[in-house]
Amino acid sequence: MDTTKLTIEPKFKKVIDKNTFYFFNPIFEEKYEGYLNSIKETLLLLKNKIEKQGLEKEIFENLLLEKENGLRALLALTGFSNEMLKRLTTIIRVVNDDELSKLVHKDKWSGDKKVDNLQEWSDLQIHKFIKKNKFFRKGIVNIFFEGSTVPFLTKTIPLFELKKLSISKLKFELPAMIDTLIRYKEKGSYSGIKANNPEILIEEILNRLGINFEKGDLNELIKNTPFNKRTMDFIIPNKKIH
Repeated sequence: MDTTKLTIEPKFKKVIDKNTFYFFNPIFEEKYEGYLNSIKETLLLLKNKIEKQGLEKEIFENLLLEKENGLRALLALTGFSNEMLKRLTTIIRVVNDDELSKLVHKDKWSGDKKVDNLQEWSDLQIHKFIKKNKFFRKGIVNIFFEGSTVPFLTKTIPLFELKKLSISKLKFELPAMIDTLIRYKEKGSYSGIKANNPEILIEEILNRLGINFEKGDLNELIKNTPFNKRTMDFIIPNKKIH
């Protein structure tokens, strides 16, 4: 009898049973599957409406108004993340670009007068605003229809995200659906690539301008906050005190 097998198998079983990587809550899984199925069915109904009635903004406005998960369905269709939508909403509230403001009917819903202490809206705030303010709702739909044509957004939003604001996605065109799948899959890799790191770009700019800098710890910070020290990416011109 192979005693090695007898000692190893219980260990494998223990890893599978106890390791949190393999853990799942059956009740939660079932509830979440219901949520995902709701979004899927919502998108199938949306696709059917568009095929019958054509691509109309009103269909998407009604989607956001009438369906509990309407916004989630629209984001899933385009691949536009919820976090990016929140960032974009904040940008719209802060900047005063005429074309962008007109596109989203900003004057009909934005009450922000002072932007120096402006806070980002939560998911719940955006959800409530979509339901109660038709102009905000229209503005959201307009972003997905025409956002990629607004110069301010083309200069502000990374191309990886801007490509998601496409009418072809709203039409459920197959190449656009494939594009959405690819962008979903590659989002993590895109975010983690070294060339997309702001530190790399800053370093290139400093080198190009001939500005000296050092990296590392500042002795003054270590002395005053020894337990909260941070390694500095850019110390200009150097660590010495002048």
